[in-house]
Amino acid sequence: MNKIKEFITKDYYNLIIVLLIIVILFLSLKIVIDQGVSYFTTTENRIDFLETSINHTFPATRDEQKEPIIKKVQSNLLGIFFGIDVQDPITYAQVQFPASSLHQNNESVNVASRSGTRKSEFNIREEAEFVFEEFKIESDTNTEKNIENNEESSESGEELVIDSRKNIDLPDVRKPEKINFKADKPQILIYHTHTTESYKPASEGNYHSLREEYNVTTIGRIITEELEKRGFNVIHDTTYHDYPSYGGSYGRSLETAKGILKNNDSIQVVLDVHRDGYNHIDTNPNRDRIIESNRAKINGETTTKFQFVVGPDAENRTQIETFANFITAVGEEMYPGFTKPVLVKPYGRYNLFLTDYTALLELGSNANTIEEAKRSAIYFADVLATSLEILGE
Repeated sequence: MNKIKEFITKDYYNLIIVLLIIVILFLSLKIVIDQGVSYFTTTENRIDFLETSINHTFPATRDEQKEPIIKKVQSNLLGIFFGIDVQDPITYAQVQFPASSLHQNNESVNVASRSGTRKSEFNIREEAEFVFEEFKIESDTNTEKNIENNEESSESGEELVIDSRKNIDLPDVRKPEKINFKADKPQILIYHTHTTESYKPASEGNYHSLREEYNVTTIGRIITEELEKRGFNVIHDTTYHDYPSYGGSYGRSLETAKGILKNNDSIQVVLDVHRDGYNHIDTNPNRDRIIESNRAKINGETTTKFQFVVGPDAENRTQIETFANFITAVGEEMYPGFTKPVLVKPYGRYNLFLTDYTALLELGSNANTIEEAKRSAIYFADVLATSLEILGE
């Protein structure tokens, strides 16, 4: 018996210890897995766990968009490898059926309302570093047809005739609080978070151009000039916030806007002017439909439509959404067909918390020409001026 004990002690002692450790680890792991499976049964818990881990590793700055980093990572990875936008359910179908290419005009609201693929604020294809090269401008004659033969170019020097109507009755539209502007002091700020966003024919950099005559800077300038004709005191900032780096544009534009507001506390209305964007607009099989869906006819002139975007995470969402809906209603009353419904994004603030009369404007898109956008800028300025005059009464 002693020999057997001695044999076991000498030759199998270590093996028994190892086996016991393996059994203990196995049982412990089973308990952990069982608890984990129970916890991660719901999608919410899985996302919360992963989001907490990533946010701990990559903490976001306070003044940037309050968008969970997990959503950015999801969007970027899916966009890179599969061309899928997590905010746009239509893109899942497009991956399987590329010919469909349906455009989701209002993302989660009016799904499959128009053709094309709508951009996402954090879509990797829009976040990429753009190459700003001075390409030769070539006219697109396939579908534009010179924006119809009977249209006149803004270079002709002939100004559009605006027929303003202040007697607007909107009984079913909630009216924002009255605005008390200070005379002879700055009242309105116009700036651009994505200053390089351009219109046709400036297609370089995926429609992001440093040539001001083709990007949203020109649109802001026209709106400013038209508002000043109506007696408003406007500051137009043309700082490039998305060049040379597109990422972090909102953080940089926020600092610019805050600085201007700090030195001009009389400003109450803030307008961030953008243009909407479609990925692969020039090769989209439904390109003609996209172009027409973004056009409007006013006084016989072809223009673009306009739309306001609201970030639901803004602290003053109620006020900014009311302001956007009111101007949209005024615009549709003055010029039927000129507007698109206010678009409320799934998340984000978009610097709309600056004042209760701050708005993110998308005037036309990269499916429109700069001439169409210029005409729209004049009519939009008329709509905005009329809206502010009503709120100042």
